[in-house]
Amino acid sequence: MAIGDFQRALADMTLDARLAAAVRDRGAGALDGYALTERERHRLMTVSRQDGMSVNCSLARANRFGAIHDAFTMTCVLLQSQLRDLLDELWSRRRPDNYQLAGEEAAFAALVESRLADGTLDAPYLAEVFRYERICWDLAMELRLCDRTAMEGRRRTTRFLHDPGALLDALSRYQLPPADVPADDYTVTVLVRNGDLVAEWDEAVPTS
Repeated sequence: MAIGDFQRALADMTLDARLAAAVRDRGAGALDGYALTERERHRLMTVSRQDGMSVNCSLARANRFGAIHDAFTMTCVLLQSQLRDLLDELWSRRRPDNYQLAGEEAAFAALVESRLADGTLDAPYLAEVFRYERICWDLAMELRLCDRTAMEGRRRTTRFLHDPGALLDALSRYQLPPADVPADDYTVTVLVRNGDLVAEWDEAVPTS
């Protein structure tokens, strides 16, 4: 028995709902990437059709999504209907390399950046809100690793093309911003103050 590949396939099915569905719907052909015996293939196909498989997939997705949601809450709110497909894409090609499922935020951020760059991911206000949450996350990671006193006053800036107050207020309440948020040019600064992250911005920069 190629027990190593059997265990890997079972873990991959749990972590990747697309693979589990493919095994359930298409059968053994979805397992061609693994060195399996016929008995192992049959066992995995049987597992894929059990009720517990969908529960296991849901639990694994929830655990992987937790860190992403904590770091990029507002981005997730804006993505809404696109989020599931984006996560499926991410998790179908990325297997966790640790039991703590660390690194999901970085992988998600990299995928969003690439999709924004190639124009295949779009939603109102997405680019500016994602940039904002990215610098917040970067500073939060620094806070975890550095002395808080040394971090005092550390700052990052980003650009908003719409009123940041209106955007951040709605998204902090898990609500989509209205479609008519005033457009202008704002510089938003995120800084460390007393161990917390604080966002500040001035009035819009005149465009003429």
